[in-house]
Amino acid sequence: MKKLYLLFFFLPGLFGFVRAQDTPHFNTYWKNALHVESDDGDFKLKFGGRIQYDIMFIKEDDSLHTHFDGKNGAEFRRARLYTSGTLFKFIKYKFQVDFAPAKVVIKDAYLLFTKIPVVGNFQAGNFKQPFGMEMITSSKYITNMERPLVNQFDHDRDLGFMVFNHHFDKRLAWYAGYFVPSNNLGKYVGNKYQLTGRVSGLPLYKTDNGYKVLHIDVAYSYHYNDNKGVHFKVKPEAHLAPGYLDVEIDGVGNSHRGNAGVALVLGPFSWQSEYTFALVHPSAASDLNEEAYHLDAYFATVSWFITGEHKNFNRKKTVFDRVTPNKNLGKGGTGAFELSLRYSAIDFDDRDLQAGAMNDLTAGLNWYMNPAVRVTFNYIYANVVDLGHANIFQMRFQVAF
Repeated sequence: MKKLYLLFFFLPGLFGFVRAQDTPHFNTYWKNALHVESDDGDFKLKFGGRIQYDIMFIKEDDSLHTHFDGKNGAEFRRARLYTSGTLFKFIKYKFQVDFAPAKVVIKDAYLLFTKIPVVGNFQAGNFKQPFGMEMITSSKYITNMERPLVNQFDHDRDLGFMVFNHHFDKRLAWYAGYFVPSNNLGKYVGNKYQLTGRVSGLPLYKTDNGYKVLHIDVAYSYHYNDNKGVHFKVKPEAHLAPGYLDVEIDGVGNSHRGNAGVALVLGPFSWQSEYTFALVHPSAASDLNEEAYHLDAYFATVSWFITGEHKNFNRKKTVFDRVTPNKNLGKGGTGAFELSLRYSAIDFDDRDLQAGAMNDLTAGLNWYMNPAVRVTFNYIYANVVDLGHANIFQMRFQVAF
């Protein structure tokens, strides 16, 4: 495995050597990452990574502290390297490894076959399921340090395959895939599976005379759980905080999950919101009495760029992308500053399932020094219903390229 990791450092040097030999076949350049591209465009390589270093301070009230013991802390939230590219024009790939916290996990690892008639694209390997815009958006570009409470019902990366396509100048996109719950382990043996689909629409997209975007998406996922348990452990929107809600439903036959979201950008102002539900069906072997249980969560985020920039929407990926300051720090400016406010809530109470509810109010300040470096400040008021609350202050220092 060590040899594999060394490739991330060896390959850029190799292409630098090729460039030094004055070969006319490849061009090397920097555009928010290191790119190597053949003259005919058939072969493209990209090398990048991210480091996210977090600090958290937490204060629980007496009622909550009776049940939990939240402590201040610091961590490398993510420390990743990746390579992606194009092979023979129509085949793409990505391989990404995370080294934090003090362990190695394969994240994205997939092949993507493009320009297939009718279908459009076919993707296979380990990657994010098409469910929820906030989840699909890279952690490099989400507004706050952590995703909102609806993330508990979203999907992270799993093994599977997916077909998808774009229409009407990328104003409409659809995705459909089959996955198995590998939990970032790169392997699964069992009978569980998940069928997930998403439709994304862009009724408004204007980049001249003021940046304006309206994005709407819906997603659905069917989970066959093979009478195994379902577990949710919910932290407030701070990764180093305790898991204040801990829910385990035994003997689940299947579940249905749905998601709907809206994102609006009007110049420096933006709004994003999502609602997600899970309809869980326990089997006859479960200790619960009802045929189905309804669990749900939602959030709404508003943000405003004080310095006049705007969020960038990527039509191809149907998510928010990198923010570019009008003037970088040290280049005649101070970078970009963004204020944000988010409310999010989650509810695990339904009839004889009384597993608790929580809501968070998160205020944030983002300082984009340049397109690669960002410092984030978050304050979270986390309210565990009928149990207590916590005040959390956290910071992130990020470099992403």
